[in-house]
Amino acid sequence: MPGKALISYIDISMQFLEKLEPDMWLLRVTVKPGAGRDEVLGLHAGRIKVSVKAPPVDGRANKALCIFISRTLGVGKKQVWIQRGLRSRNKDVVVSGVPGTVFNALKDAPAKSHFAGTDDR
Repeated sequence: MPGKALISYIDISMQFLEKLEPDMWLLRVTVKPGAGRDEVLGLHAGRIKVSVKAPPVDGRANKALCIFISRTLGVGKKQVWIQRGLRSRNKDVVVSGVPGTVFNALKDAPAKSHFAGTDDR
């Protein structure tokens, strides 16, 4: 199921997630740019912590984050955008076209998950 392993460590209250519309969600993310690989690191201060290989230059880390989330959830790149935090490590990311069942499945996610890179092929 797409998105099943988006979170490394699940917080029962899922503070990082807010439903905006039936198929539109707000994810609260802390990004770590310039990392060794693209992966979910876990939860930190009520946000999903995600590392991306791309550096924080010319919006490359932002683009890499959106691509990573879109691939992980199985939605198109245009269905993921940063609503707030373009120049901050803390970002509010909107994801559209995703049914709530994808996020409900996160409650059963494995304890730790790693993902492949976000090169745009």
